Amino acid sequence: MEQEKPKIELYRTREFTEKLSDTFAFLRENWRMLLKYFTYSMLPASLVLAFFMSHFWTGYMSIILAAEGAVNMDDSHIISFFLNAGMTIIVGVLAYAVLLAVVFALFRLYRVRPNRLCDLSADEFNAEFKFCMKRSLIMLLFMAALAVVIGLVLILVVGVLSIVNFTLGIIALLLFYALIIVVAMPLSLMPPIYFMEDETGVFAAFKKTLRLGFATWGGIFLVTFIIGLLTGVIQSFTMVPWYILFLIKTIFTVTGDLEGSFVNSIFYTFMEYLSCVLQCLGYMVSAVITLVAVTVQYGHASDKIDGVGVAQNIEHFDEFDNF
Repeated sequence: MEQEKPKIELYRTREFTEKLSDTFAFLRENWRMLLKYFTYSMLPASLVLAFFMSHFWTGYMSIILAAEGAVNMDDSHIISFFLNAGMTIIVGVLAYAVLLAVVFALFRLYRVRPNRLCDLSADEFNAEFKFCMKRSLIMLLFMAALAVVIGLVLILVVGVLSIVNFTLGIIALLLFYALIIVVAMPLSLMPPIYFMEDETGVFAAFKKTLRLGFATWGGIFLVTFIIGLLTGVIQSFTMVPWYILFLIKTIFTVTGDLEGSFVNSIFYTFMEYLSCVLQCLGYMVSAVITLVAVTVQYGHASDKIDGVGVAQNIEHFDEFDNF
């Protein structure tokens, strides 16, 4: 009988290659449970999201073509475009909130259950999912409020400096964007910090994110860069069918051959929709891989900076045999 592989410890200092190997080891070990709850939650979400997203892109292309004089648009088309854009954002954010809750509910259960995710019951998952869903909504509302504040500060600072000196305003805008890019790396640690630490509130999680994130900025960058290359391939693969169908329809629209053609049929529209569903699922799968990777990076940062893993071993020292 093959010996069971040891559980992947979260709070452990890792080399770069170990971060990647533990990420994929977790995915390989738990792919069945991840796939099960991913399908239950993300397939319905993708079906709804793809409906609004496909209409959004159709409206977007119509606006571009109307601006170039290729097609005519009335006010109803513009209103429909903005409604679809708003619904795409709302449904996308809600879908991501559910995805966060699913991934971290499974991650939390993996850590505390003796048999990891084997024989996981629906009741166990639902209890953990509700806790994570509540945190997911709180965190996303906090991040949305933070984005609004940053946006207002950006407009105020750049606007005032532009009045004084236009060139100075442009420089300030570029510096502000550079700062956002630098800060965005540490912020990727906020989900694992907020979800994995029950006693940590959203404000405390934000402060800890900045502290651990800047202390391990290089590691976060390397992990997200490599994982980004992989997920980019996945997203490209799942996007190609939709992109080809959308491009063909755009060409027929520009040439004026859309009416009465196969491209304007219900069957073609349905194929576009299904390909958009596939594209949405590709984004969601990429998000799962990224979340697991940054959670492993969080465990590394927590042990390296705060010694969490060592502290936990000392705390549970009496559980081991004494020699």
